[in-house]
Amino acid sequence: MSLLNKVFEAYNGHRVAFSQQEAIAAIAVSAIASDGYLLEQETERVIVLLSQMEMFKSYSEKQITNMLNRLLNTLTEKGINNLVDLANDSLHPEYKETAFSLATDIILVDGVLSSKEQVFLTRLFQVLEMSTEKASTIFKAKLEIHQVSKKQSKRYKTYQNSEQ
Repeated sequence: MSLLNKVFEAYNGHRVAFSQQEAIAAIAVSAIASDGYLLEQETERVIVLLSQMEMFKSYSEKQITNMLNRLLNTLTEKGINNLVDLANDSLHPEYKETAFSLATDIILVDGVLSSKEQVFLTRLFQVLEMSTEKASTIFKAKLEIHQVSKKQSKRYKTYQNSEQ
């Protein structure tokens, strides 16, 4: 977010501050929308991933869903880049790698990495002020997990079909 935008937002009283949970969820919502499509499987994956995180242990599935809906509305009003910037402004440094890891996981869940998603992840690690090396390590680890998961899923489907 540019300095001028920060000054104008503060002046206009439209400054949005997120809790740590909201900031993580905002980055997750931005990741879902980064390819221009909102797939149900991505949204479901976000709910599962968030509910497994320690910081969301006290949240019910309904509370997480309501938070995601509020953040989707904010995304519609402010745009993806502004939502990421707002989340980053609220996010404590110790959660930045977690946020990038979560966004990477969400983007890879559908098995396709579009050019828009690549641009999003590149901008995200820059906004989060992560090193290229750290972002690359996280991305490669998540990609490997998704490739293994995809292979296991194919084997399971093949196994089920052979039993019928």
